[in-house]
Amino acid sequence: MHGHADRTSRIVLAVIGGILIVIGGAGIAATTGAFASGFAHRTLLANPGATWIGGHSAWFWPLATALLVVLALLSVRWLAAVLSPPPTTRDISIDGSARTTLGSNALREALTTEIEGYRGVDAARVRVHGDPQSPRLGVRVTLTDDANVARVRDRIEQEALAHARESLDAPTMPVTLDLAVSTHTGRRVE
Repeated sequence: MHGHADRTSRIVLAVIGGILIVIGGAGIAATTGAFASGFAHRTLLANPGATWIGGHSAWFWPLATALLVVLALLSVRWLAAVLSPPPTTRDISIDGSARTTLGSNALREALTTEIEGYRGVDAARVRVHGDPQSPRLGVRVTLTDDANVARVRDRIEQEALAHARESLDAPTMPVTLDLAVSTHTGRRVE
């Protein structure tokens, strides 16, 4: 679901960017005299478009305002959709059906406990989201300032995340792993 929203956002932003590039290029071309010899020397409001708008301003400006309000509301809705986190999953399907499930809280707590037990880890937070047949994991780990980042990352990927994928029988389950370094020191034992 979020993949579709990401793809749609990229397409919309690419179209808007393309339109703005065309408008900017046309403006630059107009100032260099590419359209007509006298066009570059005209004032902004001395053109047929401004004259037409001025003659129809009784209905043009209210319509333009209404369209801009609708555009603003759609923009706010799009922004809210982009910034909202994906919905969490309660039960995760292990065999691809609803017959065998694992509670997402159990997976989250087991994974958090395992990762927090690693040397160099100060805290861990795991989030399970997506639909039950194809869950995704979001893992945020705060490391101590003396941690070996590469070693901790490798251990999380090769042990904890491998255990999670194995327990769900989902070897290709997508995982987002974010690592941050804590500002206070502390060591954990293995």
